[in-house]
Amino acid sequence: MQKIFWICLFSIVCGLLVRIPIGGAGILLSDILLPIFAALYCIQKVLIERSFPRVSFFGPGMFFLLFAFLSFFFGAWDLFFQERLLSFFYLIRFFSILVFGVATMDFLQTKNKEKQKIQRELFFRNLLFVASTVVLLGYLQFYLFPDIGDYSTVGGFDPHKGRLLGTWMDPNFLAGFLGFLLPVMFGKFYNSVSRLEKIKLGILILIFLYALFLTFSRSGYLSLIVGMTFFFLFRDLKIILLGVVVAGFGLFTSERAQLRTIELVGTVKSIILQDTDEIDPTASLRIESWSKSFELWKKYPLLGIGYNTYRFRAAKEGLVDEDFFSAGGSDSTFLTILVTTGIFGFVVFAYFYAVLWITNLRRFLQTKNELYLGFVAGLSTMFVHSIFVNSFLFPHIFLVILFVAGILEIPVLKKGISDK
Repeated sequence: MQKIFWICLFSIVCGLLVRIPIGGAGILLSDILLPIFAALYCIQKVLIERSFPRVSFFGPGMFFLLFAFLSFFFGAWDLFFQERLLSFFYLIRFFSILVFGVATMDFLQTKNKEKQKIQRELFFRNLLFVASTVVLLGYLQFYLFPDIGDYSTVGGFDPHKGRLLGTWMDPNFLAGFLGFLLPVMFGKFYNSVSRLEKIKLGILILIFLYALFLTFSRSGYLSLIVGMTFFFLFRDLKIILLGVVVAGFGLFTSERAQLRTIELVGTVKSIILQDTDEIDPTASLRIESWSKSFELWKKYPLLGIGYNTYRFRAAKEGLVDEDFFSAGGSDSTFLTILVTTGIFGFVVFAYFYAVLWITNLRRFLQTKNELYLGFVAGLSTMFVHSIFVNSFLFPHIFLVILFVAGILEIPVLKKGISDK
């Protein structure tokens, strides 16, 4: 069973290139593998062992899934059969990834503390190997195929030119992934006692930082700044100043980054002052998407339009073109949750997110172990990123978030205490 587990994690390397297109939506490789793994795992635990592992985030996740199902049940009844089937499959995806997070913790459990430590290191190494492969393919794409305009029409992807996106076909999703992972890597760096491991992690961090820089994603820049500031407020204030210097150098050497930053500042200023003169076309479309989505929510405020029926409901309202990949939700995870599951689902989803965040912050305050702090900082990055992009529940990102959450369910010793 663990072989299928690792194949599921490695499947994120394929990104959106390996998928079965159905209209603008599509079935990813992980969408096939994860339900198989989840079914086998649940059969093993529930029917054979009759003992399902207790994990802090599983209950809140299932609580949200209940409201998501209710919203789907009441919201999707008049859709075509294929549309209902596709929408229902997202419920299966959420459940499967939730089980994947539980299994991560379960596979690490052992009474031998030394073996547990070795296993935990193996899990982190495998994660970094997978992430490194994703980034390497991103670099190859950036330098060999910087313009995907000729390929974007196949599968309904947005055209991008001169941006690092790799097999994920979207620089914003990749920036969100790196934005979550980098604080986790910093936490691993500070937690490590091996000088060689610190050197390896330091090199990887620099490679990943430059990859995020080349996505030229404004939401990626902003969210990483927030997440890393949170991390170093607890860990080392001097690094914040160094980060400002490095970021300034990056902006100074790249006209594209300067332009994207100026656009971001102008957009934020325009939103605050309610002045649309300084909003660039991309940001203007995003704000228009938010506005239309909010108007749609006001028609179905309690249970929403139905979990993951946005592509079809919004298309009927004339808000999106359902043949495009990006039509699966609003340009914000939180707004997408609000529209599709209503205020009830939104509150429960916020509770699920808060459990992940607060539980691990409490663990950090108790142990002073930077692994927890890195995860909390990564979640903070995703919180900001998910305001601007529908990224938190993007399957490849959500899978990695719960993978790390599962690792940290295994008690990590206080900083400075030997495992022996």
